[in-house]
Amino acid sequence: MKRILSAIIICVLLSISAIALCSCNNGSSSDTELQKALADGGYKLVFEDNFNGDSLDTTKWKAGYDGENHVRRAAYVETTPDTLFVKDGTLTIRTHYKTDGQYGEGWYTSWVESATNPEKGHVSAPEGYEGFSAKYGYFEARCIAPPCEGIWSAFWLMPDEGSGMTSNDVMNTGSDGVEVDIMESPWYHSGFFNRNSNMHVLHGDSYSNTKSQKSDNIRVSNMYSKFHTYGVMWTPEEYIFYIDGKETWRADHTVDGVTLGVSEVKQYMLLTVEVGGYMDEDGNLHPGKQLNSDGTESVYWCGDADKNDKSKNYDFIIDYVRVYQIA
Repeated sequence: MKRILSAIIICVLLSISAIALCSCNNGSSSDTELQKALADGGYKLVFEDNFNGDSLDTTKWKAGYDGENHVRRAAYVETTPDTLFVKDGTLTIRTHYKTDGQYGEGWYTSWVESATNPEKGHVSAPEGYEGFSAKYGYFEARCIAPPCEGIWSAFWLMPDEGSGMTSNDVMNTGSDGVEVDIMESPWYHSGFFNRNSNMHVLHGDSYSNTKSQKSDNIRVSNMYSKFHTYGVMWTPEEYIFYIDGKETWRADHTVDGVTLGVSEVKQYMLLTVEVGGYMDEDGNLHPGKQLNSDGTESVYWCGDADKNDKSKNYDFIIDYVRVYQIA
């Protein structure tokens, strides 16, 4: 009897898990409905990259990272053919561990962005670069997240104008630009129920006084092995987020009773992979650790990249990026 009861309980739990994970599982019809709604609303395609050909379109994107030692958090950022490449109609940002990398031993990844303002962005522009930024519209990417702990992919927007998210950020407005995180995949380390989870996030009021608003973790079935679409409708009134064409979160950026409002400046797009951790004063990288104000270390919030199999590649695969605006 106990065995039968246990079997029933297990079946029920598995059924609940399957139901929980089936949200945003098959978005083909929802994507079609959203496309129709965009067309009916007068939205036209103003930017598209299907990553055809055999190299990144450097009129649309710039790649790399100009930070100290080419380090972002706990990874070296490069644009070598084994870390950033276009093949079979997709863009791949590959994160892997190198014992003999060009900057030293450690985790290597890449960074892609479309900033048009020379004073914005994180990397200098190549010859012939135009980039892309826009004010309002629907921004969408179709992608597969890399299956790894302590390493997460993201599709996001940053201000291409104004002083938002800088030391000169105008407090308590948001109108001068905010960070809009459309897709992030940091929960691989958090177990079966939360592993396949995306989160939408808004950050405002600089990075020293940040006010943030976050969605709940939104389960996306097989987000590490199958393509899904992630998008945001940005209007003068609000942000509406979508996964596989289904609305998943609305936000007007109200935090602790303070309404920061919606960005009123052009914003550019980023496709990135982050390795959680920090670089110390001697240039040494510390994956999976964060440095506290008292000088001590604690475990990084998204896990420890060094727990992954260092002989494997972890790929962020992007099928396309599209932007629609009202004509």
